[in-house]
This record gives sequence, structure tokens and C-alpha cells, in this order.
Amino acid sequence: MPTALNSLEPFRDMDYTRMLERLLLLALPNHVFWLLFFYFFFHSCMNLVGELLRFADREFYGDWWNSDSIQQFWKMWNIPVHRWAIRHIYHPLKLRGWHRGMATMMVFFLSAFFHEYLVSIPLLMLRPWAFTAMLFQIPLGIITAIPFFKGQLGNVIVWSSIVLGQPVAILMYMHDYYWTNWNNLTYNGTTTTA
Repeated sequence: MPTALNSLEPFRDMDYTRMLERLLLLALPNHVFWLLFFYFFFHSCMNLVGELLRFADREFYGDWWNSDSIQQFWKMWNIPVHRWAIRHIYHPLKLRGWHRGMATMMVFFLSAFFHEYLVSIPLLMLRPWAFTAMLFQIPLGIITAIPFFKGQLGNVIVWSSIVLGQPVAILMYMHDYYWTNWNNLTYNGTTTTA
């Protein structure tokens, strides 16, 4: 939390060097927390629920950590949601004559909407950061589909997106939350009015 709080001043002053420093300081603990939550939820909780309900298909995630493209990552990291989106959004759009690319963009658009919705409810503020980050996955997916970016370079792009993308969103939401809810912010003894 102090790392995120200390990022408010560099954002206010538009000090890009210190913003990058704050981003990198937040990246590692955020990613460790994300991996622990992933293991707890997808591996432990989902399998426990699957066992209790005698759910036969226990494939909740694939080896997303080896993904060499953004498309492969999104297919592998949350298989139940991916299958639901294919069945209830993508295929019906294709049956209505939508082009494959447009149907895929609609799936990402709806995913972006719901990601933003899930963030805006607890924060009581609507900002475009999660929505924009999800929509940014579309051009990033197109780039990582180019054969030059496949393999290790694609995997580096996927991991960079995961490791750096979430802290950027956290810092943006935290900045906006503080400026929205507190008119006077104190930085190192100086009071700033929003």
C-alpha cells in the first residue's frame, strides 16, 4: 500500500521516471499476489467445488504461462469463462453472419465492460482504465499473432502484459480514487487541492 500511496505525487507532477519506479516496485508484490490468488481460486477452490458437486470436467485452466500469444493466454487462463463466451456470445454471432474478427472483438468488448463494471462497483466510480486495458488486448493479440512474435518473444510479451498491466491499472484507479474522494491530498507535508 505505501508503494501505491507514494505514487500519487509522481502522478500529480507527471514525473515519468518516478512513475516508472513506482510501477516496478508494485509489479512484483502484485504479481505474487495474483499468482497466489490464481492458485487458490482456480486450482484449490474450483477443484474442491468440482469434487463436492461431482463435476466431471475439471479443466479450469491450461498452461497459460507458456502462451506465446495473447489469444492463447485468454483461451488458457480461465477455460470455463472462455467456453461460456464461445458458446453464448461468439457462436451465436457467427451464426448471425458476423465475421470471425468482429465476433471476437464483441467478446472482448463485453469482457471489457464486465471487467470495468466489477472494478467500478466497489470503488463507486466509473473510469475507463479496465475497459481500455481489456480493449488494448485486441491489437496486442494481433501483434502477437504475427509469426515473428511467436515463441519466446510472444511469451515475453504475454508476461510483460500480465506483470506490468495490472500495476498500471492499480495506480490509475488509486490515483483517481484519491483525487475523487479527497480534495486535499498531503504529499511530504505539502497540501494539494484537487
